[in-house]
Amino acid sequence: MDETYDGPFYQGFVFFLVSANPQKGNHILTITLQIDGFAANAGILGTWRSQDNPASLKPVEGWITQGGGSIECQWSTPNGGTNVLTGTLTYNPGRYTRFTGLAWPSAFLDGDVVDFDSAGNPTDKGPGHVSGTGMRQIMIAP
Repeated sequence: MDETYDGPFYQGFVFFLVSANPQKGNHILTITLQIDGFAANAGILGTWRSQDNPASLKPVEGWITQGGGSIECQWSTPNGGTNVLTGTLTYNPGRYTRFTGLAWPSAFLDGDVVDFDSAGNPTDKGPGHVSGTGMRQIMIAP
């Protein structure tokens, strides 16, 4: 059995995630670095922030597992606790056709964010269930 990560390359993907709880607002997860070489998993580093508050930016670390179909990552909270996102990733490699043009690679993330206080107890302060699509951001020179 081959013990190397062979899933999609998510580095550079930005996910716009909608919370199932409308009082929690939307969030943005950015995967800035993907590091292969952790057996069948890929390590990830990135950021998490509220869509409405860029100052809420938090560093994120975690794993992509199951051939790119699963994600788990965490970040610190202001109360000394931790938020943990666990979910599934559905990758779409994109394609080009003469009639529809280019469809960029994308992925759909469906998961749950659980907030833990400083003692490791779950709270109801996190965004809860989140879902949304991500893709690499494309910059076009003027």
